[in-house]
Amino acid sequence: MENKVKVRIIGREYTLGTDNSPEYTLGLAEELDEKMNAMLSEAKSLSGIDVAILCALDAMDEAHKAAANADNIRLQLGEYVSAADRAQSSVDGSKREIASLKKRIEELEDRLNQKTLF
Repeated sequence: MENKVKVRIIGREYTLGTDNSPEYTLGLAEELDEKMNAMLSEAKSLSGIDVAILCALDAMDEAHKAAANADNIRLQLGEYVSAADRAQSSVDGSKREIASLKKRIEELEDRLNQKTLF
């Protein structure tokens, strides 16, 4: 469902078609407007297009860093899952060994009891 959202960025009004909620889109537009207006007030020689390009570069930088961060997190999760699998295998092996040893103890106790009866 496409939403039509009117936003104002550095004094210009835009009507955007988006699948996102109007609140989300307005929030993004407000954040961009604040950022662009701050840049314009700091560097009076910049044009609107200059500021838009700088904001786009900044957004791309953030997106690339976020993607790299997400890749790193996925790699770490994979390592944690592998370690957990190895630990679980070790626990399962230990449980089998304990069960085997308990059975052996019972057998030895039975043999001991049979010898003491005779």
